[in-house]
Amino acid sequence: MKISYKREKIADGIHFNSIRNASLKTNSIVVNLVSPLSEETASLNAAASYFITDSSSDYPTLVDISSKLEELYGASLKGTVCRSGDNQFISIICSCINDRFAFEKENVTVELAKVLLSCLTDPHLDEKGFYEQDFALKKQELLDDIDAVINEKRSYAVQRAGKVIYKGEPAAVSVKGERSSAEKITNSSAYEQYMTMLKTAQIEVFFVGANEPDSIKEFICSGLSKLERDYKGDCSSKLSAIKAEPEEFTDELEVAQCKMVLAFKSDKADLRAAKLMNAIFGATPFSKLFLNVREKLSLCYYCSSNYNDLKGVITVDSGVEKANIEKAKDEIIRQFELMQKGEFDEKEINEARLAVINSLRSVNDSAAGLVNWYSGQIFRNTSFSPEDEIEMLEKVTKEDIVEAAKSFKLDTVYVLKGKESAENE
Repeated sequence: MKISYKREKIADGIHFNSIRNASLKTNSIVVNLVSPLSEETASLNAAASYFITDSSSDYPTLVDISSKLEELYGASLKGTVCRSGDNQFISIICSCINDRFAFEKENVTVELAKVLLSCLTDPHLDEKGFYEQDFALKKQELLDDIDAVINEKRSYAVQRAGKVIYKGEPAAVSVKGERSSAEKITNSSAYEQYMTMLKTAQIEVFFVGANEPDSIKEFICSGLSKLERDYKGDCSSKLSAIKAEPEEFTDELEVAQCKMVLAFKSDKADLRAAKLMNAIFGATPFSKLFLNVREKLSLCYYCSSNYNDLKGVITVDSGVEKANIEKAKDEIIRQFELMQKGEFDEKEINEARLAVINSLRSVNDSAAGLVNWYSGQIFRNTSFSPEDEIEMLEKVTKEDIVEAAKSFKLDTVYVLKGKESAENE
């Protein structure tokens, strides 16, 4: 299927991205407010993502806004917060049926865009800031979500490990901030920071659908071009600095199963070769880590790797018994060294290549996949389509993969141990 992509500047630091896919039955609009992660603003920014899609001055209650969405054939509207590299993304995401399916041929997408802009640029306020009664509920949701991370020990270990891996970098900051910061948020401080974000954030608007984007572009451009702007242009991510010596860090918590995270860093790996290397090493069900560390040697309950190319980091996270921590660590490192020595065959390369390519082929199947892909291109300063990426992956050789592996060095070993186990030693 033919996908067309175009990015146009609306105003300073604001762009409109149109992605046309004739096979889609729905239209989607996504507004990403992108700012560098920082301890001072992470919780404040995150709070806005909980609040702004539930009301606006035009729709002051959740009932009002839900009723309007129902009128638009059950359209959806939500806010999210996530990280990418050194940046925090506050996103408003909405979708509706393609206009051609409307009973009276109404322009449903433009009507939904009006709701989105109302939430984005004209939130529901009182004399202090965000409407206090509603904001108090959303603040509690934020606090509950921050607290809930500790209940999912795998995610908690990865988050804690990130603070060691990226020490001194924006990427070390928790995407929703710390509880101590979130507790201090008021409706006025959150609103003040939200206004600052509208001024300074990089704003990327995406329209994805089968429709011509002109009417949507005109409407959104008109609304966003009126924003007061003071854009600094500082939303790039830097490769993570490699420590002179690997750092080992241990946490203790009431856990039945220990968690271990290893980080390997590179300052020069070829992106495509590193993707394939990571797939062979630990990102697939036929990887070195899965087949050897988990299945053959039974050293881990789970063991897989992830490649963050914006930061130049491969992380391995695993669940292990306390008695197997050192054995598992040594074997994970040994498997990485085997990659650096080229001890893998063409069958493994072809399986890895097929897995990565199949993932790329699925990008065009959904609006979310397309937005994520082209948003990634923006912050990598590239403009490749998934098809371009596939073509480049087809050309990667075993030698390229070995060179990529050799560029990585062990940087961090993080272990989350059970308190009781430590006391019984």
